[in-house]
Amino acid sequence: MLRKVTTNCGTIEGTASGDPRITVFWGVPYAKPPVGALRWRAPQPVEPWDGVYHADRKPPIAMQPQPGEDWTDFYTKELNPTGYEYEVSEDCLYLNIWSPAKTVKDNLPVFFYIHGGGFTAGYPFEVEFDGERVARNDVIFITVGYRLGAFGFFSHPELRGECLGNQGLLDQLMALQWVKDNIAAFGGDPSRVTICGQSAGGMSVSSILNSPLSKGLVSGGIMMSGGGLRPPKGGVGPWLSIENAEKYGEELLSCIGVHNLSEAREVPAPVILRTALGRWKDGKNSPLRWRPCIDGYFFKEELRDAILSGRNLDVPIMIGCCRDENRPRGFFGASETIESFSKKIREEYGDSAEKMLSLCDLSSEEAFREFYNNEVGLSMGYTGAMAYARKNARLGRKAWTFVFDHDIPGDDAGSFHGSDMWFVFDSVGHSWRPFTGKHYDLARQVSSYWCNFVKTGDPNGCDRIGNALPEWKTFDDEDEFTICFKDQPEKFDEGNAELKRLAQNHFLEE
Repeated sequence: MLRKVTTNCGTIEGTASGDPRITVFWGVPYAKPPVGALRWRAPQPVEPWDGVYHADRKPPIAMQPQPGEDWTDFYTKELNPTGYEYEVSEDCLYLNIWSPAKTVKDNLPVFFYIHGGGFTAGYPFEVEFDGERVARNDVIFITVGYRLGAFGFFSHPELRGECLGNQGLLDQLMALQWVKDNIAAFGGDPSRVTICGQSAGGMSVSSILNSPLSKGLVSGGIMMSGGGLRPPKGGVGPWLSIENAEKYGEELLSCIGVHNLSEAREVPAPVILRTALGRWKDGKNSPLRWRPCIDGYFFKEELRDAILSGRNLDVPIMIGCCRDENRPRGFFGASETIESFSKKIREEYGDSAEKMLSLCDLSSEEAFREFYNNEVGLSMGYTGAMAYARKNARLGRKAWTFVFDHDIPGDDAGSFHGSDMWFVFDSVGHSWRPFTGKHYDLARQVSSYWCNFVKTGDPNGCDRIGNALPEWKTFDDEDEFTICFKDQPEKFDEGNAELKRLAQNHFLEE
């Protein structure tokens, strides 16, 4: 096994994973620590070192409220049961690499994963990420730490000419460049790097695919519950204008009581964190004040415009969501009443509004809530994913679409936002939920689809133990094939196709 490798930066020694055939390299630095004078600047290349770097411990996680402390929070129990154990720090620009390679000549494809968390939270070794299980599929699996919140998405007039914003996305690009330059030493193929992310990670994938800076770094993209085409008006994903982003940055410095960036860079990180999240805690979408902006550098235009014009990278994609993300716990905006829903549809759908409303159950408030919470065609996550895939197909590009509608035991949460990750990473054994044999079988199949895509740009083939996977066809205007992950993979077809198509046409402005 490749336990010790030589990179452009120096020698790195990893350790045997639980499976001794897999080597894990924890906390490999890909950039200088973005602290002091480097706070809010673009990531800088890591300086070479002498001797051996021992990559044998988890690195700090990006600045954020300490995860794992609030056990009333749904996601603490679900994803962060040990989050309180990890150091939170600005010094967070590290990769974690799991490699099954025996020699540098193995030339294995790379599965590069970007965690979610609304651009303000999350970390690259949450309990649902199992790099060892993924690497057993003969791929190199990598997770990346990147700056979050006001440390990773900060703009200010004084930054003009050096780094207007999007520091967290620039971190991700720096990491991808480091992988391109060094992954061969780990037995990897720098020409086969597939990026994947969930929620804000999916939005990050979409952002990278739509940035002119990413050319030559990516061979495919997977977007899970994030990164789809947003609607013409509003929705999660219209990035800030540089003017608004700079306004928020100026407000932050004013709240802290400093006059310029030089002074702000001397303020302790916890003060920046508390002020940035606390200042607008009662405001609408306050965490997403710290999100990407159209800076003219990483982004030349809005994602929506890049996707519709076909100016995004021409690489194969997989995109989809979880079935129950529109439920009250969901992240895509359940409407409260028939009146508010009807008003919204009439404002946004124009001549198609009455037809759209006729396809919804508005017979009573109770019936409407049941309908809205269970009609995936009204979910921004689903509709945005399908509209993105439809546009890709019309451009002659390959896209595979998916919906997770799996049976999740333990409570009535359904296939909630993030529940797909247990299956993608074949990690159901790490969950508190009483998963049984069928869940383990589905996890093996799903993780195999994902790794097949990483290997070949096509999810089809066999699972890890050699069984043929059910066929997953590409999405096109005629067949509209979408795979549904229930007890086993099957074609998604739950009816109300006219409503779903109307919603997608609205996203496409047709």
